[in-house]
Amino acid sequence: MKRRNFFKKSLLVSGALVIGRQVFANNHSATHYFKMPENVGKPVPTFGDPAVNHLTTYIYDSPESAVWVRWKNQILTCYRAEAFQKYPYFFPFRALKSGLSLTTETAQPWPHHRSVFFGLDRVNGANFWQNNPDKDRIVSQKLELGECTETSSEIFNECLWIPFEKEPIIADKRHYVINIIDDNTYTLDAFIELTALTEVVCDKTNHGLFGVRLERDLSVDGGGVLINSEGQQTQANTHNQFARWMAAYGKRYGRSDELTEGLAIMTPSYKREPFNKNIWFTRDYGNFSPMPFDAFERGEQFMMPKGDVLKLAYRIVAFTGEPKTSFLNAQWEEFAALADGKHS
Repeated sequence: MKRRNFFKKSLLVSGALVIGRQVFANNHSATHYFKMPENVGKPVPTFGDPAVNHLTTYIYDSPESAVWVRWKNQILTCYRAEAFQKYPYFFPFRALKSGLSLTTETAQPWPHHRSVFFGLDRVNGANFWQNNPDKDRIVSQKLELGECTETSSEIFNECLWIPFEKEPIIADKRHYVINIIDDNTYTLDAFIELTALTEVVCDKTNHGLFGVRLERDLSVDGGGVLINSEGQQTQANTHNQFARWMAAYGKRYGRSDELTEGLAIMTPSYKREPFNKNIWFTRDYGNFSPMPFDAFERGEQFMMPKGDVLKLAYRIVAFTGEPKTSFLNAQWEEFAALADGKHS
């Protein structure tokens, strides 16, 4: 392609993306379905800001792009919500002690996994979990900060689930809270509310919902440990089994001190079928999630009539050292009480 034609084509494509995004925002605003909290803070860093020795949270570049969370002026995590992604997700998701990420993205053999993410395959025949980011997508519509302190951050995000060349089928509202417990431990709480904009039918699948893709050194295949609240270990003994929480940990690669770090996901006791079963999808290579749809019988489905609301709640605990069952049980009890009334 000639240089002149290349630049002309690049400008045309860039212009089309901007116009398309503006048209999309006008026609498919999630605020039509949800009202965001009023008077939320929006810290915006300026040039020459001094370094601080506590948690800082801000949206930079664009109010629709990403939320940056730093601990002692080192990046802790980033909530990435750019409009042309497959779906929003957190990456990196770093440990407090080593500063290494506990999660990875685009890792083989399944490069569609994105660190800490929320999505689902086989929803009204569409795929909101893997591949084809130019087709079925979960599109961020509004991204704002709530209360942010020296040890906590609050993030609000509204999204639309849009099948390729079709109208949105789900509107979701996400409320994330990050809390620093001490120099070794922090939590990420996720409260996600999904509203069916039409009849929604979810078929049997193992791809979803809220899950993580671990760094290899935390995975069983990489020498780590996968264990649940019932004391069961490895994929063979935890997959499609009941558990209140699932944890993974391992010795970090490249360190002489054999530092061990890990994370756990926990869910409350749901009332609504099939989420009340609290069963899990697990893989020894480092992917796990509370996922009831994988255990469906052939032909079994989860359905949401138009206007139906599903509320889900999850907590991630990022920790240092080998976790004690008593500690994770206490975290589950605390979160179950906090989530009471905030889940289906």
